[in-house]
Amino acid sequence: MSFRLKTVLGIAAIEILLLAVLVLSGLYYIQTSNEERISREAHTAADLLATMTTDATVALDLATLDELVQQAARNPGIVYARIRSAEGQVLSENGVPAALARDFKEDSSTESALEDTVLDVAAKIRIGDHIFGQVEIGLSTEELSATLKQARDWMLSIAATEIVLVAIFGLILGQILTRQLVRLQTAAHRVASGDFGFQTVVYGKDELAQTASSFNEMSNALSSYKQKFEEALERAEDKRAKAESRLYAAIEALPLGIALVDSEDRILHVNQGYRQLHQLSDATTAEGQNFEAVIAEQSGHILELSHAATSIPDSDSALSTTDMLAARLHIHRSQAPYETSEVKLANGRIILSTQQRTPDSSLILVDTDVSELHESAERTRRLEANLLQKQKLESLGTLAGGVAHEINTPAQFVNDNLRFLQEAIADLFTYAKTLADDLSGTDKSDNLAVYHQQYDIDFLEEELPTSIRQALEGTTRIRDIVSAVQTYARPEDTMQTDVNINATIRNAIAITESEWKCVASLDEDLDETLPQTVANSGQLGQVIVNLIVNATDAISEIWKPSESDVQGRIGVRSRADKNSGIWIEVSDNGPGIPPEIRDRIFDPFFTTKEVGKGTGQGLSLCQSIICDTHKGKLIVEDKADGGTKIRIWLPVSETG
Repeated sequence: MSFRLKTVLGIAAIEILLLAVLVLSGLYYIQTSNEERISREAHTAADLLATMTTDATVALDLATLDELVQQAARNPGIVYARIRSAEGQVLSENGVPAALARDFKEDSSTESALEDTVLDVAAKIRIGDHIFGQVEIGLSTEELSATLKQARDWMLSIAATEIVLVAIFGLILGQILTRQLVRLQTAAHRVASGDFGFQTVVYGKDELAQTASSFNEMSNALSSYKQKFEEALERAEDKRAKAESRLYAAIEALPLGIALVDSEDRILHVNQGYRQLHQLSDATTAEGQNFEAVIAEQSGHILELSHAATSIPDSDSALSTTDMLAARLHIHRSQAPYETSEVKLANGRIILSTQQRTPDSSLILVDTDVSELHESAERTRRLEANLLQKQKLESLGTLAGGVAHEINTPAQFVNDNLRFLQEAIADLFTYAKTLADDLSGTDKSDNLAVYHQQYDIDFLEEELPTSIRQALEGTTRIRDIVSAVQTYARPEDTMQTDVNINATIRNAIAITESEWKCVASLDEDLDETLPQTVANSGQLGQVIVNLIVNATDAISEIWKPSESDVQGRIGVRSRADKNSGIWIEVSDNGPGIPPEIRDRIFDPFFTTKEVGKGTGQGLSLCQSIICDTHKGKLIVEDKADGGTKIRIWLPVSETG
């Protein structure tokens, strides 16, 4: 419902209400005034007739009564006239027969008379206090009804006309009043549709005009704000465009491969470095393309894949193209916030690939050529190998005191036995000379017995073989120790020859005996059926020495050398396996390797020993010698009963 219609209907409702009040009150006034008039006329006529007929009624002059009643009945509005005696007998009557035939009942009000259109009134005929009769008159109310109807019709006609005029003038007034509102409505629609600054025409100085003026000011303010906003937006867009341009320029200038992928796996941007690293075409890496196509094209150039979640078999066989693609897609679809993997391409380059997942599930992929880092690591490994001889010398310095002690002990008893032999042989020569001289005497047999007893020939005969045997054992032990030290301390070379693994193990045990014998017992369990294999004996000896020394150091943390009851145990074991390989195991019952450093034990220069006691190169060099030089495996395990077991696997190969 429009405001104009509301205005017209409101004015009409008010006018109708006021007219209804006026009409009803007017009709009521007309009705009551006319009712009073007709009632007054009826009573006046009855009183007048009663006065006029008093004498005739008293004298019972019926002729006069008839004349007077007849004259009264001829008056306008009189329906009938009747005179009764005091006893109720009709003395004279005249008028409408139907009205005369009805029983007389005086009307108490005009309303009851309107029902039968006759107002029945009565007047007493009296002289003094004596009543001689009664005059009855019926006055017609049709004129009153007609007058009331005419007044009603007239007033309703006037009211209807006035309502029509009010509606017309209301429409005109509504048009005038709502014209400004319509303009405001139109202007509001224009502004709402974006036409900020639109101005509406203002008429007059009333409240609507003031509202229109305020609207125009608001529209101007909105236009100004829009202009400022558009300028600010334009500046922001310009800054964003410049920032994006600088960002993409920076991405293109970076010596890294960078790819931006949205949450639906569509390419947002791939820089030139990424294309060059993976030899990708511009069509494959165009904006909007699916990134899985890029992964599929990459997988054809990948030889090896290294990733924490990728299981690589023990064999040297590479992943197939299908498996490589599946592995790459598995990494790419991972929902982890951060993923890293390393791939080796067909051209020999090694790429470190990282992907960062943003809060909106987009991906930022950064690929870095780490070939030089790997080459640097290889150079570091070679440098570590060059340090191997230095470490050997350091180890020999540590073992020098023990080796000297080990050599000194057998040398001492060899020296004592040889001195004893020297004296015994001198006595034997003296005995032999004296015996020869005595044989030329007379009583040679008696003298021989005396000399035999004097020089204790029986004792010499018993002890000389034992002394000689002990001397031989001592010299043999000295020879073995010196031979082991010479093998261990031999200048480093890269030549690989047929090697007896068990002999190399025994040499390492002999060299390290001074280290472990005070803190542990060593159990040697070597498979004598091991085949010879092509290897570097000096390097393998270095590995076993390092492992035994490390086991000794680990045991010494819980079993001190001062303890008389040595509880440490070191086990050295060798076995052949069914896959043409050799297993070497070095185990101990020390405290084991803490889980928090297990991943770092092969890192160069990492050590848990005190400053000055360890170089941190031992296990790193062992891994390099076994895995790189000899193409074997080095495995570190925790023993179920405590301690550590290090297993070495070497392939069996023969010289050609």
